[in-house]
Amino acid sequence: MSNVLKIDFSGQVYSFTDAGWFNATEAAKRFDKEPFDWLRQRETVSYICALAKRQTNSDFLTELNKIKDLDGSSSASRSRLFNLVKKTGLVRTKAGAPETGGGTWLHPKLAVIFARWLDIDFAIWCDEQIDSIVRASYEPPNMIKLLLADTVSEWELRFTPSYYHALAKVTKTNYKGHSHGTPSVFGQITLKWVYGEILPSDVLAEVKNRKKDSEKMHQWLSKGGEKQLDQQITKIEAIALSSLDYEDFTARCYQSCKAKGQLRLVLPSI
Repeated sequence: MSNVLKIDFSGQVYSFTDAGWFNATEAAKRFDKEPFDWLRQRETVSYICALAKRQTNSDFLTELNKIKDLDGSSSASRSRLFNLVKKTGLVRTKAGAPETGGGTWLHPKLAVIFARWLDIDFAIWCDEQIDSIVRASYEPPNMIKLLLADTVSEWELRFTPSYYHALAKVTKTNYKGHSHGTPSVFGQITLKWVYGEILPSDVLAEVKNRKKDSEKMHQWLSKGGEKQLDQQITKIEAIALSSLDYEDFTARCYQSCKAKGQLRLVLPSI
């Protein structure tokens, strides 16, 4: 179980985890109710089934749908219900008293609908608390780890001759293969409209810092980064082929990519 947060509502303390899970047993007790009575209701079971199915966890749904017919006073029925709903990953149970963290804990996506069954004002308050908790605990993904590999890879052909011929067309320069060199504008276009579009500024800076003069930037990309690179190369090549000149190409790039710049007139392609 994650760290438990104790939050006051109308003079009573309620327990949430730092991931937004909610102690249903503790809350229900203060409203003279029990989580089991809510869990076995037709609407509750339908909602849990739909949510579990949404999360591609539906192997047990046929059995779970039979819960509404169970005898609510039977300990065997309660045990069967809890065993089933725990399989959804949306309900957890822990031995012990609520005061020490024991009881039935509900996933954030179930907590508010359960709290509404207890009390509408309490439900609104729970919604606010869970929203604050989830927002506070959210950590944006580490894009350097997602897009960059830990070590440099062997060189592979990523920028095909057709890409450079498209750039030559739109910049009105000559391209006779890399053995004859490439115009500096090719590098500028690639940095701005290919790498600059797929890599956030901090990731781009990290690539420049890691790579040696003998290495290419794409050799530091992860598999996910390589996929984005290939897609962006194809996109820029297509824009270049459909543009009338370099000014038109730049305008089309600003129109279709993330980079910010002065709005330019896009000419109809011919």
